[in-house]
Order: sequence, then structure tokens, then C-alpha cells
Amino acid sequence: MQAVRIHDTTIHYAYNKGEKNLCLVFINSLGTDFRIWDAVIDGLGTEFGTLRFDKRGHGLSSLGAVEKGSISSYADDVIGLCEVLDLDKIVLVGLSIGGLISLDIYQRYPDKIAGIVFMDTAPKIGTAEAWNNRIQAISTKGMKAVAPSILTNWFSPSFQKQQTAAFALYQAMLERADVLGYRIACEVIRDADYTETAQGIAIPVICMVGEEDKSTPVALVQGFAQLMNCSLITIPNAGHLPCVDSPKRTTVILQDFISAL
Repeated sequence: MQAVRIHDTTIHYAYNKGEKNLCLVFINSLGTDFRIWDAVIDGLGTEFGTLRFDKRGHGLSSLGAVEKGSISSYADDVIGLCEVLDLDKIVLVGLSIGGLISLDIYQRYPDKIAGIVFMDTAPKIGTAEAWNNRIQAISTKGMKAVAPSILTNWFSPSFQKQQTAAFALYQAMLERADVLGYRIACEVIRDADYTETAQGIAIPVICMVGEEDKSTPVALVQGFAQLMNCSLITIPNAGHLPCVDSPKRTTVILQDFISAL
């Protein structure tokens, strides 16, 4: 188990040094911890370094002293962790809120980033009304109240039917998420809009999305890709977490992107 103190929080992470001087930094979605990348990490091998971590208020990472967060606070944690590990050439893989964090990092630290893989994300996600409804639900009823609807967005119907044991574990991951950490992340996503940053992207990027994603649907991610004039890859039989639904396909996409850099 690896952990480090960054700013006002303790970050739980897993780092594997690769054979080449390039590291993929995986940034999780809302309500998950870094175990969602396990199968992808196994498929990538040892050629490139990999860094996974739990966002503040998620998994084993502490929330810190703040009662109100920002995308920039999450981004600062990523940069701080990379500095501790002396990583100077990184590719960001941002899933959902991880895509927003990636955009913030690029906006403020463009020279540190060799490329970005945007996974099931957009520069503006959802409406204020939808996020406020979710915040109200978890604040009064807890995570179990919202878990069923979220899980149907996370995974394709085939995964839910065929991978029942794995589905139960991800359900437990979500239901055991820290309510305050989750709520703050919801507020942060609600208030974030990185459309202008996306329009100015000047490094290699790619977008990918699960064909059955209901959280950030294909049309939304397609609009994001058009904004950046980059390729969009749609993954069949996958929901909001292609790294879980379709890890082999996700791994191939990452390998192809890295090879093209």
C-alpha cells in the first residue's frame, strides 16, 4: 500500500515504473476508487509506467480540511503526486470527472502533459438541476438511495447480467463511498465548465465512450471530440466505465494512442 501527504490530504496511490520514460496517469470517475483500472493495468504490461490513485474523499484517500472543493484542488493533487514521484512525461487518462481534472491540469500545466485520453467525459457534464437533485438525495438518504440508478449508467445490461459477482462488488464500492467526499465532487462537477479550455487544446488527444453510457452519452462525447477536432472511439456493449465493461478494448485503445505519440 502506497500513500503520501499532499497539501491538506493523504493520497492513496499505486505506482509502477515502466521501462520507458513515459507514465500513464489514470484519473477516476465519481464514486469509484483506483481498482476500476485493475484489468487495464494487467493488460498494459511493463513498457510504460502507470499511476493510479484515489481522489481526495474517495477510496482510502482523506478528504482534507475543505468543506467546498474545486476541480483545481483535485488537479493540484495530481500534479503534487507526479512531483513526489518525479514524473516529467505523462499521459493523462481522465474518466468522467477525471476528464474535467485533465482539462484543468492542461489549462495550468500544459508543458507537463504529452497527451490526454478523454474517457466518457465532456467539458460540461449534466445540468445544475440534476446534480442538485442527486446532492439532495445523498444528503438526506445516503448513498444507497442513488446507487441503483447510478449503477445502470455505469455498466451495460450484459455486464450486469453476466458478471453478477463483479457487479455486486462495484455496488458495494459505490454504496460505501464517503457521502461528504461524494457530495463535494458532485458540486464541483455541477459548477465546472471547461469548454473554452477544450477549444484551445494543442496536444495529442483522443475521446472514447461506451456505446451504452447514460451518464455521458455518445452524442455528448461526440460534441466534445468535435470541439477539439480529435478522433472519437465508441466501444460496443460498454457503459460509463469501459475500463471495467471492456478492459481489453480499452487497453488496445490506450496502446495505440501511446504508440502514435
